[in-house]
Amino acid sequence: MKKISVDYILDAIPESKLLSDAGSAEVTSVAIDSRQVKECSLFFAVIGEKNDGHDFLPSVRENGCHAVIVSDTEWGDKIAAYGDMTVILVSCTRDALMQLAKRYIADWHGLLKVAVTGSVGKTGTKDFLGAVLSSKYKTGKTPGNLNSDYGLPLTVFGFDEDIEAAVLEMGAGRSVHISELADIARPDIGVVTNVGTSHLEAFGTRDILTAEKLGISKFFDVGNSIIVNSDCDKLSRKNVEKIVPAGTDVVTVGSEVNDNIIVYNIGDFGIDGVSCSLDVKLGLTEYDGTYKLVIPVIGAHNLGNAALAIAAGVKLGINPADGIRALADTRFSSGRLEVIKTDRFTIIDDSYNASPESMKSGLKILNSSKASRRVAILGDMYELGDESEALHESVGTYAHDIGIDLLITIGSNATAIARAAVAAKEAEGIAYDGGPEVIAYTDKDEAISEINDLLTEGDVILVKASRGMKLEDVISAIK
Repeated sequence: MKKISVDYILDAIPESKLLSDAGSAEVTSVAIDSRQVKECSLFFAVIGEKNDGHDFLPSVRENGCHAVIVSDTEWGDKIAAYGDMTVILVSCTRDALMQLAKRYIADWHGLLKVAVTGSVGKTGTKDFLGAVLSSKYKTGKTPGNLNSDYGLPLTVFGFDEDIEAAVLEMGAGRSVHISELADIARPDIGVVTNVGTSHLEAFGTRDILTAEKLGISKFFDVGNSIIVNSDCDKLSRKNVEKIVPAGTDVVTVGSEVNDNIIVYNIGDFGIDGVSCSLDVKLGLTEYDGTYKLVIPVIGAHNLGNAALAIAAGVKLGINPADGIRALADTRFSSGRLEVIKTDRFTIIDDSYNASPESMKSGLKILNSSKASRRVAILGDMYELGDESEALHESVGTYAHDIGIDLLITIGSNATAIARAAVAAKEAEGIAYDGGPEVIAYTDKDEAISEINDLLTEGDVILVKASRGMKLEDVISAIK
């Protein structure tokens, strides 16, 4: 992080008030977690659903941090009374954090900024973007999933001060809109992976969600680029051009002849990887042409996400061949299509999160994998709104249709997955007696206690659910 002064902070946050000035040295890090503060940190006492950061101010001081931003006047006066604390009062610490981040990144002249969002695949696409941009620029990218109203500012403050390009993941939710995050970052390029059914509980319809995702372009200057997966029905060029600002450069990546990058000749070898051909048609003679793409990441859908990164690279002067070479070393974070091989099993750990679309993609990977038996352990998916039951059922029908050998569901919502798989079999006129092909658990601990009795050596096992299910506990129990 570049050093910033107290005066800089006060100037960046409208209507902020200095309650006490202990002559703090310049700030070199920003934190909202009291356990992460250190000397020369600036601590924001944010108020969350479960905790109030003001309650941790004494421990922040004890940990050597002497600069804090508060919204509680009583707490501010109490901490200022120590005499060794710089205390700044604001009306809302969450908004103040975002305002300071906006000013900080705006003053970072010459920094190239690529933002990515989407219902699924944004974290993997972030990793692809980071790899491609790193082939030419010193690049920083969002760590983990710090993509929210708190996460994006912390990401910005956490970058090394000598980076030349930044990849910023943005996630929508009840607490923040994509356009608010775009206002902080003001990206030069926006990437949208798709518009699915995640967060329908918050946004209602996919049309509203499409506008939400394309809010990443709200503050574009003329000529800035929006790069989209046009195989998504909501992200056709025609539809995107209706929503993004006039003068935006719309770049499409997909399987149709009129796309700017065409993805075809797809080879999906399950846990052994994926490959495809790319036709690049971006109007740049030195870059346009046909390329072979092979990535060490499973899932054919990731080829499209990698192609989105190639497109962003071209827009920033990176030859597709150089970008493809950089992608050869891409690795995803733990819990995201991570292949774990044990003496007895091969586990596809995709337990970090789930939506109906990504769950079906995981099942497709499982089905493409060489195995004596293919086992899917699927848990609840959250934030699906009124369509939750039907969307869970669609996964169960899909699991049956592609021929998964053993389906195990965990959680109350996921019983709909099991029920639909059974119904699909019965609809074919095949008697079903509740045997081992579909097993439903509502209790995770019960599933864990019995899981090893259900598995046999040589199984390839997909484990996937929403984050709140913590199905990594199931993976830990598999022996």
